[in-house]
Amino acid sequence: MRVDDIMTEEVATVELGSSVADCARTMLREGAGSVVVMADGGPAGIVTESDALRAGVASGKPLSAVPARAVMSSPIKWIRPDSTTRVAAEKMRETKVKKLVVVDGSEMVGIVTATDIAFHLSDVARGVGQMIELKDKWESDRRFR
Repeated sequence: MRVDDIMTEEVATVELGSSVADCARTMLREGAGSVVVMADGGPAGIVTESDALRAGVASGKPLSAVPARAVMSSPIKWIRPDSTTRVAAEKMRETKVKKLVVVDGSEMVGIVTATDIAFHLSDVARGVGQMIELKDKWESDRRFR
């Protein structure tokens, strides 16, 4: 299964000059667990729910006084839409992130999360089962030629 089969195309975004409060409001409004911080028309970083919570507790300041750029993860971790979900899962594990921005050329086209991959595991398992069946059939047909 490919990343573009399971990614979310509508990505919640904020501009670089936004506050953490702006990020939190956008996440709540969009029902998203993160926002991509945009600068010069492209993704500059990502702020997750955990980042916003940490910022509020650690800074002791109102979220409106904490700039998004102070808590965002940057540079973003990204993946191509034609990559497999296995590659995405491995990249998440290696880079210790739960979200990858999906980039096609220089354009952000979506986001894929660990939850997306987990949700589609049954589809992946079904695909593997079908591949094994096809391999077994091919080997069986080949023996009887």
